[in-house]
Amino acid sequence: MNFRPLGWKHRQPLTLSQSSNNHKLRFLEDGTFQITVFSDLHFAEDEDSVKGPAQDARTADVVRKVLEYESSQLVVLNGDLISGYGTRADNATLYLDQVVAPIDEAGLPWASTYGNHDNQDYLRSPDLLRREQTYKNSLTQNMLPDNSQAGVSNYFLQVYSASGNEDVPEVILWFFDSRGGRESHDWVDDSVVDWFKDASASLTQQYQRTIPSLAFFHIPISATYAFQADPGVDPSREPGIDGEKVWWQGRGFDDKTGHDVSFMTALSSTDGLLATFSGHDHDNDWCFKWKRPTTKEAVAKDGVNVCYGRHTGYGSYGNLARGGRQILLRQDTLTKEVVTWIRLEDGLVPENVTLNATYGQDEYHPFQQHIELKRSEFESVGNSLQVVPQLYSAALLLLIFHFLVKL
Repeated sequence: MNFRPLGWKHRQPLTLSQSSNNHKLRFLEDGTFQITVFSDLHFAEDEDSVKGPAQDARTADVVRKVLEYESSQLVVLNGDLISGYGTRADNATLYLDQVVAPIDEAGLPWASTYGNHDNQDYLRSPDLLRREQTYKNSLTQNMLPDNSQAGVSNYFLQVYSASGNEDVPEVILWFFDSRGGRESHDWVDDSVVDWFKDASASLTQQYQRTIPSLAFFHIPISATYAFQADPGVDPSREPGIDGEKVWWQGRGFDDKTGHDVSFMTALSSTDGLLATFSGHDHDNDWCFKWKRPTTKEAVAKDGVNVCYGRHTGYGSYGNLARGGRQILLRQDTLTKEVVTWIRLEDGLVPENVTLNATYGQDEYHPFQQHIELKRSEFESVGNSLQVVPQLYSAALLLLIFHFLVKL
């Protein structure tokens, strides 16, 4: 018997002529741009049992609830949207409808990277992209369509100011396919690295200045594994969950590091790159400042902030509370910092850090109890919590007082 997901309703896809990748991303009038990142949703596991549709429905609720708590302008689906090993050829891409339903209902645009399980067994990432592009709010693209070795989700998006000026973007968002699954090479291909370097140089030349940027890819770079091994994740300086050994790019191929050296070198050489974000490891959600070289060829000059997301889906392994990573950019501090936090499905915010020049040196001492905090309160009461780590304790006292008064 083939069970349908709870609340499942088939939609008639738009024709490609009705879909659009021309959605203009813009900062709000208040000078902010927020991204919500969902990682490892893993729809389609146990599809022939009651368990499968039920856990898919729970995952959709995670997405829906997190978006209700936040005020995002863009959603990023950072890989392993669907468990290719858990579904059948005749309906694999239909799970995409369930993945994006709560985002589409919210009227938000989204952009995807594909993970190893999105191109596995009965699921093909090119088919997944075709299905995505039938949605008018999908911004996912393939800018190397004639290179099958490169994977699929390699592209960039530009974010403009609220003024409507489209002469120069405020931020560039890079998306990379770290492959794996049916493709045994589980790292960003060198041909993609060459494209990235050329495209980045062209954009700099076109706009005559360095544009701040972020990068998204599913499998973490091997520098993450190197940092975890030495010096290790300090819960005060790199707050978050460090629950499993890093599965780095290339580990699935031969358990060796070094396959992603070209990619790491390109990242570390990209002026204006503020941070990178990955998923894949369901029990990790920390960030670190990448400064030490993993190899002689890959050296992060002034340091690149490297982050995990938060496990979102109820499919596959992992016992952490489900949620998503939030990224807040401010136009007036774009070149200096990125504020990021984890939002859980119950509304709690267990982690909040500021990725700036001193991240990795600043000490964070999170309050042991989670505080339920919507963004409107986050901004009005605890704005200093986002911006100045040194005021973290003072902000927490204010927050506690604020909630005691409300009782």
